[in-house]
Amino acid sequence: MEANDLKQPPFRVLTFRDGQQVIAEDVETEVAARTRFASAVDLCKTRDDAHGHHVELHAGSEVLDRWSSADA
Repeated sequence: MEANDLKQPPFRVLTFRDGQQVIAEDVETEVAARTRFASAVDLCKTRDDAHGHHVELHAGSEVLDRWSSADA
């Protein structure tokens, strides 16, 4: 077993506009990731309604949370 196997999987916040990924941020802790996810959602809510926006929170390959302007 390698040392990396013992670490918690990295968290990633992905932001999309019209289906295209525009921002990908790696975050070390779940608390920081959820804070960054909420911030990204707030930012997307202020953007142009003519475009579709969505944000995803990942822990490794698992999607922990997802927000879409289509659902808002």
